[in-house]
Amino acid sequence: MQFHKNILHIQNIDVVATVLQNFIKDQVFHKFKRKGAVIGISGGIDSALTCTLCTKAMGKDHVLGVLMPEKDSNPKSVIYAKNLCEDLGVKFVTIDITNILDSFKVYATREQIIKKNFPSFTNHEKYRMVVPNKLVNNSSISLPHLEILDEKNQTHKIRLSLHDYLDLTAATNIKHRTRMAMLYYYAEKNHFVVAGTTNKSELIQGYYVKYGDGGVDIEPLAEIYKTQVYQISNHLGIADEIINRKPSPDTWNFEVSDEDFFFGLPYRTLDLIWYASENNISPEIISYELGLTPEQLERIMDDQKKKWKSSQHMREIPPRIKPNIVLSDS
Repeated sequence: MQFHKNILHIQNIDVVATVLQNFIKDQVFHKFKRKGAVIGISGGIDSALTCTLCTKAMGKDHVLGVLMPEKDSNPKSVIYAKNLCEDLGVKFVTIDITNILDSFKVYATREQIIKKNFPSFTNHEKYRMVVPNKLVNNSSISLPHLEILDEKNQTHKIRLSLHDYLDLTAATNIKHRTRMAMLYYYAEKNHFVVAGTTNKSELIQGYYVKYGDGGVDIEPLAEIYKTQVYQISNHLGIADEIINRKPSPDTWNFEVSDEDFFFGLPYRTLDLIWYASENNISPEIISYELGLTPEQLERIMDDQKKKWKSSQHMREIPPRIKPNIVLSDS
């Protein structure tokens, strides 16, 4: 196989789009025997593509968009999400989940951790979590750190303890799990499935929340790399405001991209390296084609392997005891 930078370019996008639409239609109507699909519309490209594919596959009357902003969401998110649904003619509902998250003490927990590490923090300041860039970070361990944007527009970088990092992550993940619960409410009341929006790049690295945005019935994009999501979205005419938007988890009031929050590299580089690894392309060829030093490539591949291994449980059903094992009191 000849490896090159454009190897993930889809030559037959119409065929690929049709395959995805047929998958959706078959899963919803025949396997699950449901009437349609519910999709959480975030204002980002993955949910936009999933909604578009579902609409083309089943028709607009079989799709429901659920918009779930909260106080840390970028205001553009709900605007872009509404525009998408209106362009597709899809019905949608908007539920502000701020009060729900407040009842779980999500904001209070996060701000308590922020103030512990940055005592002068005020509610007028913003914060986010970021990871080191994989090309410039020489360490094999990429520990996330906190960034705070103060009222003078100055950024402060703070290294968190493991306990504070886990606490902050656990509180933040409640946002995803609250949205999952809301999606299933609308799915069950309408006899629909929940259609997921996780692409292959996110799936293989564990960039989603277990029983959060990973809690779905079908995953149409699970074999589509993020860079290919853009190709298909362009082809299907998804609005430029969504396509040109930088991918983000949209869970922090100080906006952060997927690259800065989790991957530490652009999707294009990550996708090509994972593809090359899956297809047994030699490190020498990968380094040459992507313009990376052997040391940089080794760090990136090591990071990818660690994320794949640590997130394996997220891609599997919970372990079960073998049926031939007899339990007794003796």
